[in-house]
Amino acid sequence: MCFKVLGSNLCCCCCGHQTKKGGLNEASFYEYTDPLPKYCNNEIGRLGEGVSFTFTGKIPINCERFSLNFVLNNETKDIALHINPRLPQNYIVRNTKLHEIWGPEEVSSALPFLLTRGERFSIQVLVTSACYMISVNGHHFAEYGHRIPYNEVKMIEVKGDVEEVDMLRTIVQSYPERLPESKAKQIEIHLNEDGSDEIDASAEEEMINIPAEWCLINAPTKQIDPIFPKSAQSLLSLQSSKDDGLTLPYYGALPPASLTEGRCLKIEGRVRLLPHSFYINLQHGQNIWPHPTIAFHLNPRFSQASSGPMGKAVVCRNSWSAGSWGVEERSELDTNFRPGRTFSLVIVCAKDSFEVYVNKKFITEFKYKMASDLVDTIYIQGDIKLWNVTLEQNAMIRGKNVRIYHNPTYTEEY
Repeated sequence: MCFKVLGSNLCCCCCGHQTKKGGLNEASFYEYTDPLPKYCNNEIGRLGEGVSFTFTGKIPINCERFSLNFVLNNETKDIALHINPRLPQNYIVRNTKLHEIWGPEEVSSALPFLLTRGERFSIQVLVTSACYMISVNGHHFAEYGHRIPYNEVKMIEVKGDVEEVDMLRTIVQSYPERLPESKAKQIEIHLNEDGSDEIDASAEEEMINIPAEWCLINAPTKQIDPIFPKSAQSLLSLQSSKDDGLTLPYYGALPPASLTEGRCLKIEGRVRLLPHSFYINLQHGQNIWPHPTIAFHLNPRFSQASSGPMGKAVVCRNSWSAGSWGVEERSELDTNFRPGRTFSLVIVCAKDSFEVYVNKKFITEFKYKMASDLVDTIYIQGDIKLWNVTLEQNAMIRGKNVRIYHNPTYTEEY
């Protein structure tokens, strides 16, 4: 994602945004047997930066598709923004119609398809000077650059297989509107209650705390071969009922000024089978708009073109402040990330840098561009499954005079 596809404009990497061509051969996808809109409003006021529209409604069990249209009041009724969820295909099309001709479709997003037949939905559209921002059920879904000036939009209509539609126009200071399912989760804090900064050597041996049943990939849970022993059946049943970890995109909240020198973030999960990339932002604030300050952006990008083993990745590091990205740092590294394998990634707050460890092996570092204690939000997205995120102490190992995570290239202690 240039963060445009992976969730917002919060990432500086290249994502290979994909589109589909629209046109006459696909005109049927834009037509409905019932041409009358299910909702129409031609008193929407003037559009400008910060104007937000939130659409709510119910998706019937026989829904094929529906659309939200931002329409101009001209002879050809041009559509500046067409948002078209297609339930059988499990994607949401974005497009523009100008002089009765549809442009190229945009369909890509890093967010899973979140609309379900028989359930209610909430879709928010925020107007900014650069684009429309679209969220689904409280999660930022995509951006759509203006192809027609937004100040010419005069009407909004909703068509297709949808019921009980309502729309709320507001002027907001931040985006997206958080719903219960999209609010940040409190990150677990594992610090010594007595304030000590030492642990026994035996206590630091455990590396990955992910349950074995969570690591199974595509294990059958509905039909179990009768020749399986009961113990195996119990294991598979446990997997089906076990907590499936943390959903992505993930927002984790930290107490103010808690990410300080000597502490670390431990992120446990599993790499997907065909990974492209993932990223972790240590940032201040949970909003997509305005853009948050990012103290550390860590973005491993996997590529089949890379030389060496599959664990190799181009690891990009950067920060965002004062309205722009800094100078990107990138290295091709053997990261220890393997498709389908679990990992323990730790970001340590050292004396003058963030240090990154994977399965206790030092990978890379990023010099501070701002104080680490301004970080209050951890944002994670991409081609991993996430088990847990914790804030821990990078404690000294008793009798060894080194910390649990220590950079072997440095001899001095921090």
